[in-house]
This record gives sequence, structure tokens and C-alpha cells, in this order.
Amino acid sequence: MTPPRMTTITALRRAATLASARQRVADLRERSLLGGVFYVFSWTLIVLHSEALTLRLPWVLAGGLGLALLGALRFLPNPELPDTEAADRVQHRLWALLLGMAGLWGTLCCWAWIDPAFAASRMITALGVVSLATAYSQLYAVRRAQAFTGVALMMLPTMTAIALEGGNNGLLLMMGVNLLFLVAVIIRSNREYEAKLDLEIELRTERDRYVRLSRVDALSGLANRGHFQTVFDAATASREAGVVLLVLDVDRFKQVNDRFGHVAGDRVIIGVAEALRGAVEAVRGVPARLGGEEFGAVLRDVDAAQGLAVAEDLRRRINALRFSLPDGSDFNVTASIGIGAFDPKKHRDGDALYREVDAALYKAKAGGRNRVVAIQ
Repeated sequence: MTPPRMTTITALRRAATLASARQRVADLRERSLLGGVFYVFSWTLIVLHSEALTLRLPWVLAGGLGLALLGALRFLPNPELPDTEAADRVQHRLWALLLGMAGLWGTLCCWAWIDPAFAASRMITALGVVSLATAYSQLYAVRRAQAFTGVALMMLPTMTAIALEGGNNGLLLMMGVNLLFLVAVIIRSNREYEAKLDLEIELRTERDRYVRLSRVDALSGLANRGHFQTVFDAATASREAGVVLLVLDVDRFKQVNDRFGHVAGDRVIIGVAEALRGAVEAVRGVPARLGGEEFGAVLRDVDAAQGLAVAEDLRRRINALRFSLPDGSDFNVTASIGIGAFDPKKHRDGDALYREVDAALYKAKAGGRNRVVAIQ
């Protein structure tokens, strides 16, 4: 049986992992919305300052449409992100668009450098390669490897074309220096982004942990009395039928502690909590540890007969538990249960129902224990 504390820690870690994945998606999407239009605008400048619009019109339009399409796809709404797998899929989709854009831009600029139809706009092309690669390195350093890949796709094709052509060693050297600078920018920006993200997730995790601690009993992992009272009050405040209250006491729990020790007593609390959780989960009940060996549950959208069936199932589950001892022997416990349905005509408020159910619990204990007593 997994201790509730370990379950809580695991749940918090999973929540932190999911929060991190969702934040990465949100940051990447927000940053991706900035750049699409600038690729189209830069390509338009390169084309207008050359003869390509006249000599290469179909290919020029194809390149512009490709940039516009990849830019527009960035605005597709994100699906729901219920788990890290879904968040990873969205990240992969966004990175595919961003790297596709980088690759297309690098290819178009390489073509513009090689093709004589673009000869008049060569310097604009080189400037476009460097400036957009610089922006890419700063915007998309959220993932180091992908940022490196994008910058390489944007700059290396044109740099290769310049190197093969010869005669522009100064420009090639300057672009090489700029490429090294962008690598350093990506490394530093990524380090800062990861540190900021880690801090945000740590703060969020701590906040969630304190919120959870304010509502959850540390030993059993169930709702604590305060949260139980809040749920119960809200359920009865509407004064509608269909609310059932269940309260139970572990029989002779003090004898368990006295005879077998408090460690054994803690194991009983954990075992009964698991039995309670299992019995009420089918009816979406809210189980709670009210204090010591006393437990309760609020059941919604059930009638008295359904609630009584849940209580009998719970009593059998607890009676079937076995707790082993170091000497190889084991022991079991029983529970007395009081149960009742909220009746708007009979009960002035939730407290009135609670008093009746509590009285039913004491009747169960006085009647021999290990039994369920419903209010009349």
C-alpha cells in the first residue's frame, strides 16, 4: 500500500511536470506569434529591390505564399493539454512550424544570393539572414537544440553560397562571427529561461502544496475536517435532496494503539482511509478524516437506499482488512457507521443532519459495533 505522503509528493511532482510543459507551450506559442509577418515583409523587400519580381514571378510568389502559410499556421488554437504527452505533441507541432519557417527562409535567401535576378538586393539579403537569425536566437532559446538548428537553417545555406562563390571573405567572416555570437546568445538565454521557469514552477508547487496541506489530512491522504466541513456545508446549503452524510468510528482503536503500538495504529488509519476512498469513489463521494479514528464522507446525487448500500460495502471492506505484525501474526478491525440523507423538510441545516447521523453512529457502537445504523 502506497503511503499517502508518497502519493501526495508524487502527485505534486506530476503537477509540476505538467505545469512546466504547459508553460513551455504557452511561452513558445506567444513568442511564435511575433515573427511570421516579418519574414513576409523581409522577403518583399528583397524582391522589390531586385528584378526577381519580373524575371522569377511564379517562384517569388511561391516563396512568399510559403512564408505566409507557415506564419498563419502559428495562429491555430492550441488543443487542451490534460497531460504532458499532449503538451509535448503541441510543442513538437510548434517547433515543426518554426523550423520549417527557418529552413524556408534560409533556402530563399540562399537562392536570392545565387540567382542573378536578385543581384541588386544582395546586401539586403545578407542583412535579412543575419537580422532574422538574431531574432530567432533570442525568441526561441526556450529549447537550446531547436534554437541552434533554426539559426543554422537560416544562416548556413547563404554562408555556404558566399563561400563557394568567393570574393566576399569579409562578409563571410562577419557572418561567421555573428553566428558564434548567436550560439552564445542561445546558451545564455536558455540558461536564464530555464532558471526563471524552474523558479516559477517551484513557487507554484509550493503554493499548491500549502493549498493541499490546508485541505488534506497528512496521514490518511483524505480531506481534513476543515475541507470536509466546507464541502458538507456547500452540499446542504442548496437545500436539495440527494445529499447523504456518512460518519464512522474505528471500533476499539485505543486498544490497537495500546496493544500493538502507534505504528500499527497509523497503518489502521491508512487502511481504513483506503477502504473509505474505494467505497465512495463509485458515487463520487468526498471522503475525509475528521480526527483520530473518526472518518466521514459526503455523498452527492444518491438517495438513502444507495447511501446505505455504500455504508454496508464500506463496513465489509474494513472488516476484511488484515494488518500484519512483526511476529508474523495479524489482526483486523471493525467500524461502526452512522448514515443519513439530508431532508429539506426535516433538517433546518447541515448541522441538524450531522447531529442525527452522529447519534446513529453512537447507536451502532452501543448496539454491538461493526454495524451500520441509519437515521429514522
